[in-house]
Amino acid sequence: MRWLCTIGLLVMMGSPVAQETPPDADTRPVLRWAVMPYPPLHIREGPMAGKGIVDSYLHLVMAATPQYRHVREEMTPARAWQLIRSGDNVCHPAALYTPERAEYTLFSESPALFPSLAFMVRLEDYRTMFAPEQSVAAQDMLARTDMRLGLVADRSYYVFIDELLKEGAVYQRASVLSSLHGPLSLYRMLQSGRIDYMIEYPWINRYMVNTIRAPEQHELVALSIKELPQFAKGYMACPKTPWGAQVVAAVNRWVNEQKPTETNRQRMAVWLDRNTLPRYMRAYEEMIAPVTRP
Repeated sequence: MRWLCTIGLLVMMGSPVAQETPPDADTRPVLRWAVMPYPPLHIREGPMAGKGIVDSYLHLVMAATPQYRHVREEMTPARAWQLIRSGDNVCHPAALYTPERAEYTLFSESPALFPSLAFMVRLEDYRTMFAPEQSVAAQDMLARTDMRLGLVADRSYYVFIDELLKEGAVYQRASVLSSLHGPLSLYRMLQSGRIDYMIEYPWINRYMVNTIRAPEQHELVALSIKELPQFAKGYMACPKTPWGAQVVAAVNRWVNEQKPTETNRQRMAVWLDRNTLPRYMRAYEEMIAPVTRP
């Protein structure tokens, strides 16, 4: 009988009713952050793990809002927006504004400026073929037969670019690689001269050099695509609920302190190529805030 009593006591101790809440339990409300494993926005592996572009903002926001218990959850963008739309206590740390999203989302003040997709070329080719121009029309670039294009299979580059790729056998002329290792392989092909340009974000070179430790035989520069806005504001986004309004208000206090600082402007600047950097520095003051000089 003694062993039965012992078992009964253990069961009671392990049950939710009998178990007491530890005095040091964290009772703060949980704030779940949707993290998409898309480097270099979020980097989860290697020597730069946790030091991605959005990672840097998210770490600081977490530290500035200690009233919440922050939890990072990996998920797809589609899943993140589904949860926000349903009113779950989930926030997106690097969202782009759209009128449709604004119907069910509260957006913070913008702390960051993101460059758009561009044509990435080797610096020496830029100097001989394009300089001093810093942008080119997509149709003109894709129509060139003297430059070899590299693409990632099944990737959408923007609807209008996708349509251009279908015209004039552009896709058939390109080197098309699988999506699993496509960006890295194309980067290496561009460095080795096997292709002459790729469609990517301007931070691709710094990411490959800093994170992948890929050899940098050639400096890459970005040619902006004329049909696209050069930069877009990035926001932190939460559900349009009383809970979401409280989080956004707390985030905005941090954002408004950061916007006029050179430190905040540099969080993206350090990732950019020589063509994009001066335009970004000017656009930041026009679109985010004038930077206060010491």
